Amino acid sequence: MRDYPVDAEVHGLGNEAGFTLIEMMIGMAMGLIILAGLTTLFVSYNDSSRAVTSRTERMGDLYLASQVMQSELRQSLSVPLASNDVLTDLAARGVASITGYPAAFTALPHWDATSKTITYQDLDGNVGIFQYQRISNDRIYWLRPDASVSTFAELIRDMNTSSGLNVTAPGGVMTVKLTSTYTNENKVNKNMDITFKTRPRN
Repeated sequence: MRDYPVDAEVHGLGNEAGFTLIEMMIGMAMGLIILAGLTTLFVSYNDSSRAVTSRTERMGDLYLASQVMQSELRQSLSVPLASNDVLTDLAARGVASITGYPAAFTALPHWDATSKTITYQDLDGNVGIFQYQRISNDRIYWLRPDASVSTFAELIRDMNTSSGLNVTAPGGVMTVKLTSTYTNENKVNKNMDITFKTRPRN
């Protein structure tokens, strides 16, 4: 049996490769750059998705509100019924007084800029009212023309707080413009609007 020296070199152990500190730091830096890029991409996609959702929701709300208002205003009588005028109808139903509301009406539908109301009357003589900024300044409220209804219900929210409802009525033709606000991908409030025209039945 052959003896080997105790201090004989074990070949191969000194040839194992490893990462140097510089290589590890470079790898970590590259990983952080990739992670930062993915995070930025995710945030950008999230903001864009949120903006599209906000815009789509506002567009849908504007369309539905405009359809309700058009349907109601197009059935309005052109003058209040003598037997059931506007103020008498509202008082009989117990509708709370409206600040700045007109004391008389010669033609319907009627836009009043002071009280921010559109007043109309259906064929049965029931009064309906659309009011902008009644409680909150970004909303339109609706008093349905029904003898059993005495309170306003919210019709649409997220309107422009200064010009959410604009009405002109030259020659008896009422032009109504609804302006809503949505948040874009840069988190900036933007406006979108819808306009319709209506005239009384008679």
